[in-house]
Amino acid sequence: MRLRPLRDTDRDAIVAALNDYEVSRWLTVVPFPYGTADFDDFLTFLSGTDPLEGLAIEADTGVIGVIGIGTSLGYWLGRAHHGQGFMREAASALVDWYFRHRDEDELKSGYFDGNLASAAVLTSLGFRPVSEGNIHSCAQGADVIMKNMCLTRADWQERETS
Repeated sequence: MRLRPLRDTDRDAIVAALNDYEVSRWLTVVPFPYGTADFDDFLTFLSGTDPLEGLAIEADTGVIGVIGIGTSLGYWLGRAHHGQGFMREAASALVDWYFRHRDEDELKSGYFDGNLASAAVLTSLGFRPVSEGNIHSCAQGADVIMKNMCLTRADWQERETS
């Protein structure tokens, strides 16, 4: 598995994976259905952001998801790749890079209430709950409960040394 910038050639794989409601329902800004214009808009958005904001997660079979850090850590995987450890590996690598190369004291993330897989990934990385509140899910067309979490540099360093 490797992380790399998203590119035009990832369009078909990303569109197919996000056109699965069981994937898109757990994301805030991703609409359902998800089309090629949505992917193109996302690439345009990424062209003006930090390179870490949208990275392809690539396995031997091709692009299987996306991960990034903008104002917080966000990620998703195509359903066929759930439960295989890919996200834990990708998130761990990106979080480690972030704290090694950025002068930040904390990293925020979160998950929708009921998304036990995402909660497990964040908890395994050392993220701790800080609050919860309502946020709009475009795919669901409704407000949902977001469980907000935070990983401090001190907690990350402790995990690194243990």
